[in-house]
Amino acid sequence: MSLSKDDFTSFEITDLNGSRLFYTESNFDFPIMYDSDDTLIENMLVIKGRKLPELPKTEYVYVVGTQKSGDRVRYHSTVRVSSEFQINIQMRPDTATIMEERRRYFKIKTNEKAYITFVVDSEENTTPLEPPAEIHITDINVGGVFFITYDMDADFKAGQKVMLVIGLDGKRLELTTEILRVQHLNTPPGRGYGCRFIGISRSQEEIISRYIYKLQFELLQKERSARD
Repeated sequence: MSLSKDDFTSFEITDLNGSRLFYTESNFDFPIMYDSDDTLIENMLVIKGRKLPELPKTEYVYVVGTQKSGDRVRYHSTVRVSSEFQINIQMRPDTATIMEERRRYFKIKTNEKAYITFVVDSEENTTPLEPPAEIHITDINVGGVFFITYDMDADFKAGQKVMLVIGLDGKRLELTTEILRVQHLNTPPGRGYGCRFIGISRSQEEIISRYIYKLQFELLQKERSARD
């Protein structure tokens, strides 16, 4: 199996104990390379940059690649080249292990303001909302969100589709979303809605995956600080 940079959004390099050595969301590739015998070298991850960590040559490491699907896959790998400007790591697809806590539908808590701009009913009739309904997203994963609204006039129904507009890390997303369930809230009065995304593009999925990973990493850092 040949790996491609187009399948990944980021790479994390750790030692065999799981301690992070390096992380990047850019400047990585799997270029076509040959050894001295003109034999094709497959699955060589090449990272370029400045002030890169210098890792001992032939040292075993884990490379954790975040795929555009949202999965994080860990590979047992070997450092071949390491300098201030370039790291080459030989990855082994036969050792690939999906990290269960980072699966596609891992849900994480958040608190993001967003808006519903129009509603589509079961007969595909579209009703614009003027002004848009303000909502608050409290849970998110690559498959959907849970949001709440305290505006009692914003009454959505299970089965309706809504256009959800949200900004994540400076990126504006317009996401077609289907209401799956409705939950009535008492304190304060409001409603909660469990939803799934429909027709999400790969670029939108990538933005959401990066946002989720960022929240997960920040949470992990807080947990480690609390333990220390």
